[in-house]
Amino acid sequence: MTGLHDLPPRWEQLVDDLEGLVVVELDEAAAEGAPWPELGVQLVVTVTLQDPDPDGQPYAEEHAVLGRWREALVRALGANGRLVATLTADGVREHVAYVRDPEVVEAWADAPPPGLGSHEAQVALVPDPTWLGLREIAGRLEGGEEPLVLPV
Repeated sequence: MTGLHDLPPRWEQLVDDLEGLVVVELDEAAAEGAPWPELGVQLVVTVTLQDPDPDGQPYAEEHAVLGRWREALVRALGANGRLVATLTADGVREHVAYVRDPEVVEAWADAPPPGLGSHEAQVALVPDPTWLGLREIAGRLEGGEEPLVLPV
């Protein structure tokens, strides 16, 4: 049986501007095969933008820093998890991953790794063995399924 780590990511960008601009980058390889039982905890690292444009999106200068956040998260996850989506809207970027062991990034809630600037970040972890959260982002909820609620 093929595991998620055996599949290369296949990133697609989706844009929704019906109720404010939302830019989503989605790993279609992960979404198509979800759920992946070996990674049953959803991790969301929310980074507050320092100077968003009027649409709540980062200016070009901030993209480099956000790219370092993404790279640091992917490195920290290693074989313990997979980044599956990013969502940018309303002055924040959410990095959505699924993990085997959340301890790998729990420390980020107190202090992000060095070199990521002075951005404020929040870390949320929620059990999600059916990958409801990613399936919601991908528009693949089945009849009667309610969206995943993250802790506040």
